[in-house]
Amino acid sequence: MRRLADELGIQAPSLYKHFADKESITTAVHVDYLVGQVHALEKALADETNEHPLFRLTKAYRAYAREHEQLYRYVFLLPYPTEHAGDTLKRLRVQWMKAAGDSDLAIAAYALARGMVDMEIHSLYPVNAPPTGAYAEGLAALVHRADVLRRSRAAP
Repeated sequence: MRRLADELGIQAPSLYKHFADKESITTAVHVDYLVGQVHALEKALADETNEHPLFRLTKAYRAYAREHEQLYRYVFLLPYPTEHAGDTLKRLRVQWMKAAGDSDLAIAAYALARGMVDMEIHSLYPVNAPPTGAYAEGLAALVHRADVLRRSRAAP
C-alpha cells in the first residue's frame, strides 16, 4: 500500500479515504485496466482496413498489454472482477465474437492472444523465435477458419 501511495504522491492512509480496503483497490485497478483494453479493442475494430478483424483485435490486445506491461502482469494474477466489471467483460466478449464470427473461434483467438502476450512478457519464447512470427502463424490459422465458417454460413 505504501508503494502505491508513493506512486500516487499521497500518504498510504489517504488511500482508505477513497477505498474501503486493499481488495477494493485491486479491483479498481483491474477494472480500470479492462476498461482501457475495451477502448483499445473497440478502436481497432472500428478501424476499417483490409486487415481481418481478428488481426486488428489481437494486434491491439498485444499493443495494449505491452504498453501497460506492469498492470498486465498484476491484473492477470488476480481473479477476474466479474461482480464489478460484468458490463466491461461482456463488451470484451462481444468484441472477440464480432471479430471471429463464432463463439468457439472467439475463445480460441482470445486464448491465443492472451497466451502469446503472456509468453512474450515473461520471456518464454526461444531465443531465435520472435513472437511476431508465432503470432502470425496462429492468427493465420484462426483467420482461415473464420473465413471458412463465414463462407459456409453464406452458402445457400
